[in-house]
Amino acid sequence: MEQWMNHAERIRQETGLPIMCLQTSQNEADQIRHEQEQKGWELVASAGDGTTVSLVLIETPSWHASARVLLGLFFSPASSKSEATLTDQVSTWLQSISSDSPLPPPSRLEQQWSWREKRAVFLIERCRPESTLDWYSLQPLLHDFFKGEHTSLTFIPLGHLYYLLLVPISMLGNQSEPDEHLEWASGVHDLIANERMEHVRLLVSFPIATPLQLEKAVRQLFTLSHALTQFCPRDMVAGSWHYPLEQWAITLPTGISQQLARSIQSELTAHPLTEEQMETLETLFRCQLNISDTSRQLFLHRNTLLYRLDKLTEQTGLDPRQFSHAVLLKLFLLFRQN
Repeated sequence: MEQWMNHAERIRQETGLPIMCLQTSQNEADQIRHEQEQKGWELVASAGDGTTVSLVLIETPSWHASARVLLGLFFSPASSKSEATLTDQVSTWLQSISSDSPLPPPSRLEQQWSWREKRAVFLIERCRPESTLDWYSLQPLLHDFFKGEHTSLTFIPLGHLYYLLLVPISMLGNQSEPDEHLEWASGVHDLIANERMEHVRLLVSFPIATPLQLEKAVRQLFTLSHALTQFCPRDMVAGSWHYPLEQWAITLPTGISQQLARSIQSELTAHPLTEEQMETLETLFRCQLNISDTSRQLFLHRNTLLYRLDKLTEQTGLDPRQFSHAVLLKLFLLFRQN
């Protein structure tokens, strides 16, 4: 859009009116537009070629209505946001996934958004809906954290509650193990909590190789988000491969969940359980039924923990140290919250 640059410079020189034309990458267009709007500039025209975007902006108070009309002679009017940037198109597509009427992906997505390596997908979830955190304010912070080029990270706002971050694997040290990606997610969570004092949840999926795989990854992350909100609200960092039972439970119709809850409760000879018993069970399951790990997590002597489990078995008729009994108790804890 060299012609737009020339038009803007000529108008500025001959009229003295504040106008500028900026060229930037698809990934940075939204951030630059937002920053300029905060400074009092208004976007009046935008166009992209799939790689770069040209933005024409003016300082609104200095422009009379009659002068603004003349801009149409030199620049096409600002496109709708879905046409202005590829990021906006992807955002609209991914937001529709959580609705009952998902949209098709943007046309020629993989041609416009060519990746040379896999991307890790991080979903940042705002835990306080009333929060006023500006998603765009996180971008400089995350650029510094991952220590990469500004064009390497991709930021996709998904409404008020969610923010998607795509990170090339090379910026994670080419680490491919899920637990390693979980450590990066923990780092981002701590960074936002400490630097922005913001309560967020960080979720990460398996790396994806192409933009079209975003649909599956985002579906998994949304399902995980809903499952944690319902069943494990205190868990702030997780991977899409975690909590398979909770992710299954969140997809069940309410009637079936209630029926399962009643059926499972009928297997217990005595209930309800005390808060101490439920905490003991939850910790035992989180430690994969390992008695030593559970006792350390609960700061209990091993014999004290065994005594608790014996009393629970006596009360319920189910021994959580036996796998089949543990499954029933896990389901009981799960559906009592539903």
